[in-house]
Amino acid sequence: MKEKIIIDTDPGQDDAIAILLALACEEIDVLGITAVAGNVSADLTEKNARKICELAGRHDLPVYKGAARPLLKTLVTGEHVHGSSGMDGPELPEPVMPSREQHAVNFIIDTLRIQPAEQVTLCTLGALTNLALAFAMAPDIIPRVKRIIMMGGGIL
Repeated sequence: MKEKIIIDTDPGQDDAIAILLALACEEIDVLGITAVAGNVSADLTEKNARKICELAGRHDLPVYKGAARPLLKTLVTGEHVHGSSGMDGPELPEPVMPSREQHAVNFIIDTLRIQPAEQVTLCTLGALTNLALAFAMAPDIIPRVKRIIMMGGGIL
């Protein structure tokens, strides 16, 4: 049985590689990608996630824009590392995949409620704002999460 995951991300180059690896893995079923402000604005992270999906040939994978800022602090982005686009370097074409209307937080909540309990792993590659909002809005989903796998860290 494939591991069902939701990738919550703020794609810069590091997240792009992680997403591409997950999409290439035959043992993983990516249910969707949720973007959060972090390395750059939420508008750019959502756009970058769609670019990555298209690069991988996954035009079918839903990508949702989430939280535009942290819960308690001012957004501090990482353009000094990832460039103004969040993925400066290789030129990727503008995505043709449509933006999804549903908010990322609602996608997380709905998916965890629809899928069987303890079957979905949350893979967080960026700020945890979308998860914090989902857990605060719908605490009933917390025990439904199989596990949370994090890539993170920061220096302030």
